[in-house]
Amino acid sequence: MNQDLAVFLVPFALIIGCGLLAAGGLYFINIRFLKDARYAVASLAGGALILGALEIILYGSSVGFLKEQQLKTSLCELDAESAHPEARQGADPSILHRAITGCMKEAGYEWDGNHSHCKEAPVATNAFCYIPVDSFDRTITTFQMNFE
Repeated sequence: MNQDLAVFLVPFALIIGCGLLAAGGLYFINIRFLKDARYAVASLAGGALILGALEIILYGSSVGFLKEQQLKTSLCELDAESAHPEARQGADPSILHRAITGCMKEAGYEWDGNHSHCKEAPVATNAFCYIPVDSFDRTITTFQMNFE
């Protein structure tokens, strides 16, 4: 998710999530803003869900998921170029490709050329050509990549 959009959504999500948690919690100490216990439990669950999603949005917009993948790709590129400086001068450019994709594989990413940005430039330094192996990270990163 775009960092500017996250900054806009955070206050609203925080207010709504905390309000739902408060309304559900208050029901169980006999301060009844809700009709019955079903609504209170639903309010608690909804508030927890919103706050959990908020945490994912905040983490993902700053240092996690797609941002981390882009950073890791740059670090792997730096490591590969430092280890094989002759490859940039035309010796064998496939060495860099193998080194970068190997580094990304060790970091927990696999090559996936399905994204449109990867199809435009299917090179090892393109962060959009990788996808995390971990299923939760893969889901969130794929979601974020849809907005790029």
